[in-house]
Amino acid sequence: MKKGFTLIELMIVIAIIGILAAVAIPMYSDYTKKSRTAEVQSNLNEIVKMQLIYREDPNGGSVTGKYASGFATLGFSTNTGKFITSFAAGADNSCASGTATKPTTEAGAACGTFFVYKLNTAVAFASEPACSQSAITGGLAVSAPVVAAQVPEEWKNACMGSAMNFAHNK
Repeated sequence: MKKGFTLIELMIVIAIIGILAAVAIPMYSDYTKKSRTAEVQSNLNEIVKMQLIYREDPNGGSVTGKYASGFATLGFSTNTGKFITSFAAGADNSCASGTATKPTTEAGAACGTFFVYKLNTAVAFASEPACSQSAITGGLAVSAPVVAAQVPEEWKNACMGSAMNFAHNK
């Protein structure tokens, strides 16, 4: 009596492994994209809290009733510690290209691992789709992905208003 597997048995096992891989790989890709959005809401929440504190603090060096115009004033930094001077949703925000540095003056946007964050000191928020298409009519912070292909489509823009209302394109 011979021991071992027949060719048919091995082919069946290989086919089963192939089917499992065909199902698991796309699911894993979607899961990793969704996990990259975890930083957005907490960072926007922190930025808005810092803006509200800055606005209401009479001893904070600000003119009471005004929001901070840059991240250097607030003291906010992401895990990368990088900042850029301009922000355009959907564009290469220089965070991915390695040109972002720590600010010497007011920085317009802060680079996160997967998202870039911008302060919005004006309460009218017409240019950011996430805010204009939601119940939020004004906001203090907005985000966009550093590399758009790395995040789900509905997370191309996100924002948070002074009432801590959070929105993203759904």
